[in-house]
Amino acid sequence: MLKLLEETFRRLRYRIPNRPRQVQIEITNRCNMDCPMCPREVLDIELEHMDWDKFITVMDGLQGDEQITLTGWGEPFLHPRCFDMIAHCKARGHSVMITSNALFTKPELAKEIIASGVDTLTFSIDDVNGSAEMGHHNDKVLDNIETIAKLRQNGKPALRLQATLHADCESDLLDVIRYSARLGIETVNVGRLDRKYAPELRRPSSLQEAKIFANADSLARSLGVQLDWLQFSVSSGITRLFYQLLRKKLHRSGKFCLKTFDYVYVTREGSVTPCCLLPHAPMGNILSTDLREIWKNKSFNHFRNNYRDVCGTCDLWTIEQVQENE
Repeated sequence: MLKLLEETFRRLRYRIPNRPRQVQIEITNRCNMDCPMCPREVLDIELEHMDWDKFITVMDGLQGDEQITLTGWGEPFLHPRCFDMIAHCKARGHSVMITSNALFTKPELAKEIIASGVDTLTFSIDDVNGSAEMGHHNDKVLDNIETIAKLRQNGKPALRLQATLHADCESDLLDVIRYSARLGIETVNVGRLDRKYAPELRRPSSLQEAKIFANADSLARSLGVQLDWLQFSVSSGITRLFYQLLRKKLHRSGKFCLKTFDYVYVTREGSVTPCCLLPHAPMGNILSTDLREIWKNKSFNHFRNNYRDVCGTCDLWTIEQVQENE
């Protein structure tokens, strides 16, 4: 409880920690799917795997208790040394998260994932019946998700489904929540559709968004599924209550992006950036500079206070929508 109160106070005052607690490492940009809302093809990045030696150097720059996400703009399980990377992170004391599209390259991959010790596994899925306008649908994906759900023991790894908030998505989202409950998957995460690189994509207005959340949250609670939706509510128990009461104040009503408080993204070349959507806004390079020095350097502090200069109307990690549908 004291830790929660301290964390809340620091966030309200925007007193950032001495180093990031969440580190996302872009181990690959290669993917075996081509989703219409994914910006990987227009980010002007090389679609390649991270070298093992660079990965080891990145890990040597961490303390050992950071939460690690081994995911970039690609499918992490395509990396030939993905499981070695998981093992290395675990040996150094990190918790490990991975986001996957669940289109596995071989049937035995499900057992390897379970045996890897990965702590949290998130599957991107926008529908379970092929009706969604965005994302992908593949029966093999559903089979793989169901296999993972059956194979795990004692709730490990923790499983999450991640859906995108696109136009006319409510029935698809409710189906995903029901699917999650049927498989015993604990959490469904919902994220806004990013239109920065594809303005033609349609998404709900802020009023529609709130109505969809209300219906989805009601269903999720009735089925025992945790619905994480950054603009409305996250986590569970008293943490969820704190967040619901204070979420607008936690980012000073848009003065700061919620993502800049304790998170960094490390590209396959070692560049440290504030966000996965900013590959060309490096604050430093972890291959040559200590991460704690990068975390509080002049460039990073300037970005935190002036993030709109770089991010424009992006509102993926803000509470209020910046740009409404026309």
